[in-house]
Amino acid sequence: MSKAPVVHPSLSPDTTPTSSSGVDRAMLALAEAIIPGTSTIPAADDTTVREVTALVARLSPRLSTAWTAAHRALDAGARLRTGRPFHALSAARQQALLLQWQRDPLFKTPLSLISSVYKIVHFDAPHVQRALGARSKPPLPVSEPRWTQQVHAAESWTGGDVEADVVVVGTGAGGGVVGHALAARGHAVVFVEEGQLYHRHSFDGSTVRAYERFYRPVFALGNASFPIFVGRMVGGSTAVNGGTAFRTPSSVLDRWCEETGSDALSPSRMAPYFDEVEMHLGVGPSSRRHVGPIAEVVQRGCDALGWKHGLLLRNAPGCEASGFCHLGCRSDARKSTNVSYLPPALERGAQLFTGLKAERVVVENGRAVGLEAVAATGNRIRVRARAVVLAGGTISTPLFLLRQGLANGSGQVGRNLTVHPSAVVMALFDEEIRGFDHIPQGYGSEQFLEEGLLLVGAQASHNAMPSMFPSMGRRLMEPLAQLRHVAGVGPLAADATRNGRVWGEVRGVPVVRYSVTPADVTRLKRGLELSMQMLVAAGARRLYPGVLGMGALEPHRVDEFRKMDLAASDLVLVSYHPLGTCQMGSDPRTSVVGLDHQAHDVPGLFIVDGSTVRGPLGVNPQLTIMAVAARAADQISPLLG
Repeated sequence: MSKAPVVHPSLSPDTTPTSSSGVDRAMLALAEAIIPGTSTIPAADDTTVREVTALVARLSPRLSTAWTAAHRALDAGARLRTGRPFHALSAARQQALLLQWQRDPLFKTPLSLISSVYKIVHFDAPHVQRALGARSKPPLPVSEPRWTQQVHAAESWTGGDVEADVVVVGTGAGGGVVGHALAARGHAVVFVEEGQLYHRHSFDGSTVRAYERFYRPVFALGNASFPIFVGRMVGGSTAVNGGTAFRTPSSVLDRWCEETGSDALSPSRMAPYFDEVEMHLGVGPSSRRHVGPIAEVVQRGCDALGWKHGLLLRNAPGCEASGFCHLGCRSDARKSTNVSYLPPALERGAQLFTGLKAERVVVENGRAVGLEAVAATGNRIRVRARAVVLAGGTISTPLFLLRQGLANGSGQVGRNLTVHPSAVVMALFDEEIRGFDHIPQGYGSEQFLEEGLLLVGAQASHNAMPSMFPSMGRRLMEPLAQLRHVAGVGPLAADATRNGRVWGEVRGVPVVRYSVTPADVTRLKRGLELSMQMLVAAGARRLYPGVLGMGALEPHRVDEFRKMDLAASDLVLVSYHPLGTCQMGSDPRTSVVGLDHQAHDVPGLFIVDGSTVRGPLGVNPQLTIMAVAARAADQISPLLG
C-alpha cells in the first residue's frame, strides 16, 4: 500500500524536519524505503534509525557528521528530480527513485553503503531474526582455563617493564604460530595484542557486536569502495573466518621462487610446514551433513557442466554448524590460533598482554631490542627482547612501520597490496537450502583455479544474509521472504595486479587505496557468469547477482548478463584476504624483509604475517600464512641462541 505524500509547506527548502519520535525524517524515510518489510518481516522504523545513528557515533564523531550529511544530500537530490524532498514522496515514488539512484554513477555507491549499514543493524535485532525463522541460541557455560593465568589486561598491569627472548605483536595466523613454535623451543615469548581475549560464550551471533568488538574498520577506496574484513582480537582473523584451509598452489610457490631467485619456498621445501600445520589444526574435509543441501546444489550444477567439485578442507574437526563462523565459533571446533596455538604456548610460560597497542620498536645501535606499547587508559609497558616480531597483519603492520618511519629503505612498505576481490550470486530454489543452519563455506569448485577463479558455496546466518543482496526496497524483501530456499555461490578472484597501497591512517582509521582493474572486472564478471551457469544447471528459479541496480534475473536471461558492460563501481565486492604490503624477497631494493623474515634495514626486527606473503594466491591464505610462520620460526630460533 502506498503512503500518502507528506507535505510541509511551512518549511523552507533547506529544512529537514524531525519526526515526532525525535528521529531525523530524512533518515527515517530512507530507512523505511530501503527495508519496507513484508506481512511477516518487520520494516525499518525509528528504532532502526536510532540504533544506526548511535552505532555510527560510537565508531567516529566525524563519521557521524558525514552520515547525517549523506542523508541530507539524498533528500536534496530527490528534490532536484521530483520537486520534493525524499521524505515527502509517496512510498511508490520513493521506490522508483531508489531504483534510479542504484543505477546513477553519482548516487549508487553512497546509497549502497548506507543501505548496508541499515541492513546490518535492522536484521540483527532479535525480533527481526525471529521473524526470519532464526532460533535463539542458549547461553554457553563460562570457563577459565589454567592458561588464562598467563593473560594480562594491559590497562591494569602494574608489573613494570618485561624482559623476554622475543616479543610478538599480534596473535593471528602469523603471530600465533611463530610465537607458539618459539615457546616450544624453550624461548621466553611475550605476545602483545591490541584486541581482547574472547571465549566462546562471547560469540552470541550478533553482527553489530561482532563488527564492533572483533573487527578493525577497513575499507578499500578507489574506483570501487568495499570493506576488507580484518580481525582485531586474540586470534586475529583466524577467529572470525570460515576455517577454509587451502595449501598454496604449486604454481604460486614456483612464482615465488622465480621472483625471489631462490628455491627456499619451493613446493618440496614448504611441504613439511604444511604437513605440520595441517596436523596441528586437524585439517580435513567438511562434513557433508553439516555442509547441507548447498553441496547437492553445487554437485548437480557441476556434474551437469562437467566441472570438478568437492568438499572443502577446513581446520574445524568436529564442526556441527552451530553458528556463523565470521561472528565467532561457539563450539571451539574451528582451531583458530586462540584455541590451537596460544594456549599451549602460554602453558609453556609465554605471556599475553591484551588491550595493548604497539607504539614503537626500540632501536639501539641500529638493532631492534624491544617494544614500547600503550593501553587505552594510557598505561605504558616496555618489553625488552632480543628479537621483535611484527605480526599485526597486512593492514596494521605497514601502518605501524610508516608511523615510525622504520624498515622502509626500499620504499615498499604499504605497497603491493592484493585483496582477492570477491562477489556473490544468490539464487532461489524450489527445495529448502537453509544455509543459515549449515557451514558457511564447505563445498566448491576449483575448475577455474588456473584462470584465477575459485567458486565456493556462500551461506550466512539470518542476520548476515540480507547484506548479501545488493538490492533494496521491494526487490530486497522478495528473496528474504523465501530465505529458506536461497543458495549462494561466491566467486573469489585472484587480483590481476598488485596495485593496492596502505597509505596511512586518519584518526585511527586505515587509508587503503585499491583500484579494480579492467582485467579484474572481466575476471569477476566471468566468475559471476560461471556461478549463475552452475546455479541454473542445478535448477535455480531466479538469480540475484551482486551487481548494483540489477534486480532478479530469470534463468533464461543469463545470456543477457554476458553481453552487459560492467564497470568496477557496478560490482558489490568484499575482501577477507589482504596480502603483500611488506613483501618478502632477496633484493633489499624491492622487498621489506629477507627470506629469513628479518627486515633488511633493521637487524633483530622480523615480520611474520600476511604482509610478507606475495599475493595473490587465488585461494584462502590462512594456511599459507601459518606454514610460512612455522618456517619463520626455524629462521628466528637459531638467532636467539
